[in-house]
Amino acid sequence: MAAACVLCLGNRWHGDDGFGHHVFQRLHVLHALPPSVTLVDAGVAGLNALGWLDGCAKAVLVDGVRVGARVGTVHRLDASELESSGDELSLHELGLASLLAAHAAVGDVAELVVIGAEVGPVRAFTDVLSPPLRAAVPTAAAMVAGEVVT
Repeated sequence: MAAACVLCLGNRWHGDDGFGHHVFQRLHVLHALPPSVTLVDAGVAGLNALGWLDGCAKAVLVDGVRVGARVGTVHRLDASELESSGDELSLHELGLASLLAAHAAVGDVAELVVIGAEVGPVRAFTDVLSPPLRAAVPTAAAMVAGEVVT
């Protein structure tokens, strides 16, 4: 069983929705995680990301979230704090909450947490984060490292 898995989620070509990708880049470039930790840029894998969680003792999911805080606020959330809206029209619209719900039904990770930054409106066809999200990347990366480095 892997010590820990870090999955960074989001569409890197939809502005702030690509927050997870930017955190992945920072963790990867800085070599911020020990070799025993699996770091994955899961992009828009949706439910396909379940396979990366297999065999992980602890999983940290990184994504943009909307929980009603100021844009750029970084949260540490338990899976139970995010719920699917039920408004997904197709498998392409399944987001983090749907992944967490599916994992709860079939997964075997002992501990699962979400490090997420509050996003505002998402702009399509850009890989540039808004200033508040760009400022949140170092904080989120440090929080991820704190979760998996012992």
